[in-house]
Amino acid sequence: MRGCVRVLLPGLLALSYAAAAPARPLAPRTDIREHRVRGTVVRVRPHSDVVKIRQDNLLGRLRVQVKSYRVREPGAMVGLRPGDRITAVFSTRDDMLHRVRRAAAGN
Repeated sequence: MRGCVRVLLPGLLALSYAAAAPARPLAPRTDIREHRVRGTVVRVRPHSDVVKIRQDNLLGRLRVQVKSYRVREPGAMVGLRPGDRITAVFSTRDDMLHRVRRAAAGN
């Protein structure tokens, strides 16, 4: 029985210390400047360089979430129509879409 206590006691002490130690808050990641955006065009407003996209996530598939984005290169919006699938890169530096491309059929 004493051998069991000698083995379990340090483990229990370690667990109680870990539970009692204050949790350090996670720092927000500031190194991420860009992320990929994939979705279906809902509306195109070329005169104001804005495109509305329903993203390829759960809320987008349920048709709950639609986001508006400003496009950095207005020429990339030429020929875009509602229903077109696109990929782009959203930059947090200027809050705009970059490298807008029409997705290939089947993607």
